[in-house]
Amino acid sequence: MIKQFVTEIIELLRSEFREGEEAFHPPATEQQLQEAEAELGFALPADLRELYQVWNGEREGGFGLFFGLPFLSLADMMAEWRIWAGLEQEYALEGGHFSVPAGWIKERYINRYWLPISKDWGGNHLGLDLDPDEQGRMGQVINFGRDEEVKYVVALSLRDMLQFIRDAAKEKNYSVHEEEDYRFFSYGPGSVHFLDAIRKLELPMLHPICMDHGLQDTSAWLNGLEESWQERILSASGSPEVFLREKQLRFIGEGITDLTPLAHCREVRELILSANEMESIEALRDCRQLKQLYLTKNPLSDLRPLQGLPYLEELNLSKTLVTDLSPLAFVPKLRSLDLSETAVQDFAPLKQVKSLKELEVSGLGREQLRGLAELASLEKLTLAGLASGAEEAVEVLGQLVNLRTLELEEVSLSNLEFLRNCPNLQRVKLKDSAIQDASALAMLESLHSLELSGCPNLGKLEELGKSTSLRKITASFAQFALLKDRFDRKIDFSTITGSMTDEEDEIWYAYLKS
Repeated sequence: MIKQFVTEIIELLRSEFREGEEAFHPPATEQQLQEAEAELGFALPADLRELYQVWNGEREGGFGLFFGLPFLSLADMMAEWRIWAGLEQEYALEGGHFSVPAGWIKERYINRYWLPISKDWGGNHLGLDLDPDEQGRMGQVINFGRDEEVKYVVALSLRDMLQFIRDAAKEKNYSVHEEEDYRFFSYGPGSVHFLDAIRKLELPMLHPICMDHGLQDTSAWLNGLEESWQERILSASGSPEVFLREKQLRFIGEGITDLTPLAHCREVRELILSANEMESIEALRDCRQLKQLYLTKNPLSDLRPLQGLPYLEELNLSKTLVTDLSPLAFVPKLRSLDLSETAVQDFAPLKQVKSLKELEVSGLGREQLRGLAELASLEKLTLAGLASGAEEAVEVLGQLVNLRTLELEEVSLSNLEFLRNCPNLQRVKLKDSAIQDASALAMLESLHSLELSGCPNLGKLEELGKSTSLRKITASFAQFALLKDRFDRKIDFSTITGSMTDEEDEIWYAYLKS
């Protein structure tokens, strides 16, 4: 079927692109396929293998088999794959990423099991996913790359995608474009980059998953809303139909008090509602695809509507009136939580949230610190300020043995000895803080990054020279000057905080170049 679909596509487009088969390279050999599989470490999907046995990608200047995006030759596919595989270890989880539908694509920036079969020359691709998430299909076609934080299941298989292209060609649902000597085609009327076009298509191709937004007449629904919401919807999306299918919505500082219209946005994955006037989030109960939710600076307190949201991972509640965290015990995938500048006293409900990895808090007292220390799953903690008299109690944080990142802001401590009980700590950031004796940092065997900002009063900082693990330090020039010659190796001081004189800048630059 793969060969049949490609042959039909070529024939259907021949009146526009007379080069036909000449736009493609001859078939890949079995040896070429096996060599690629040996380097990948896994077998190519059967559909892709068959396609390469028909044509080994498009020649330069081809019409773009995938609605204007080229079918990459085996060699070009491997070249692109090598680049991504080489970046995976350091950057795989960088940034925020969303799978549409939720639970189909692993939400990350890089995955060596995504095979780039096409590209847009801007660092973005169509690819085959050989490592799908729990609900996904092996070999599903997805978009990924530098600009593709929202990743769609474009088709359940390469075969389905080729059939969709064949059908569009047969129905003449495409447009032809010419730029200088390059002619190509795109899906539908007008000139829309295919990686943009997929955002408005019903996907996956041929087998769309359509969520019921619970409305019979969207126009009547829109007209029945308050004028402010009508304007907001049309401004954000252009039409109620598009609004109801949005995956990302951002309404910041718009004075919103009523979220009722959002009850029908059942496909939204990222929702930012910061700095509004909402007291209730009841309307979000049916937004079951939500992954990121920002509610900071709202006068809300009741979190019960969030109970049971199956994909909610990141929640910002800073500067709200929330005090009761018990509903969060029933948010199964909650990973990141911001509670800074809230009056939360009891962290016990979070002990049940085994997925919780990142927490941001502020102004904690002794009892709150003790409760916080029981959250054994934490890998990143940001603590801004302590209540009066709580400084000595901070040592209980040494119980957080899984911590990898610790950020302390506006604290004044006698020492950091408690950190010696955190064997996995890799990164420490101190901001606007004073530590009488910071020498314990030198004893942390996993610590590789230290960031100091607005911290002139750090005692025994020179002891850092004894660290065997530190690789990067961000500090003021004075701290750089104190430390630069105390290590038996060169440390990355590529970032200096605060200002420098011309003479200091020359000293720093000379160190970087040495």
